[in-house]
Amino acid sequence: MLEGGLRTRLVVSVPFSLAELWLAPRLAMLLDGFPQMAIDVRVEDDPVDVVRQNIDLRISYGDYHYPALRMVRLVHDEVLPVASPDFWQRHGNGASSLADVHESQFIHTNWGPNYASHPSWADWFAASGGNRAPDPSHGRRVGLSSLAISSARLGLGVALGQKIMAGADLEAGRLIALSPVSVRLGQPYCAFMLPAKAERADIAGLVSLLNKTAPSTWESRAPRDRN
Repeated sequence: MLEGGLRTRLVVSVPFSLAELWLAPRLAMLLDGFPQMAIDVRVEDDPVDVVRQNIDLRISYGDYHYPALRMVRLVHDEVLPVASPDFWQRHGNGASSLADVHESQFIHTNWGPNYASHPSWADWFAASGGNRAPDPSHGRRVGLSSLAISSARLGLGVALGQKIMAGADLEAGRLIALSPVSVRLGQPYCAFMLPAKAERADIAGLVSLLNKTAPSTWESRAPRDRN
């Protein structure tokens, strides 16, 4: 994009989990409309100094981090159980359900202190009418929600995948949804920016793209779940 004959640079700050599977595809879409734009993506946890670090747009989990900035709520995501088709063929299928999956096959995400309200497998089983609580010490544990999805895609187990991150893999068949039951995250994802920058075409365009979320449901490929 050119403004006054000068090439503009868009500086976007994002949490680790959102960078690759959610933000990057939308930046590619943005560049279709602004092919001359230069973009810096900074991957970092909250809090960040938006003014001192000259950040144009900060994406955060929760709506409370930056009260002095303009805020736009982007998406209140949900998680649902996902696995690779090959994994489910080997470890599920038939008459089995998630209630029959061995403890070692569950992928657990350690969300960290900033994401303490994210749901666990116990929360998902409760939402689906069951009372199972898989023990993280007996399963696979990862430190990022995006890594949980990648691990599931590679056939390493069943993960609680965030819909906005797992959408492309689900649409392409690299992952399958094992149940239609999903659990909402504790907080929405929000975009923050200086009020003076809110009307910039590149920033407004990216915020608009980020508001376009993945499909809300996918057909469950698993048998009827008995929990």
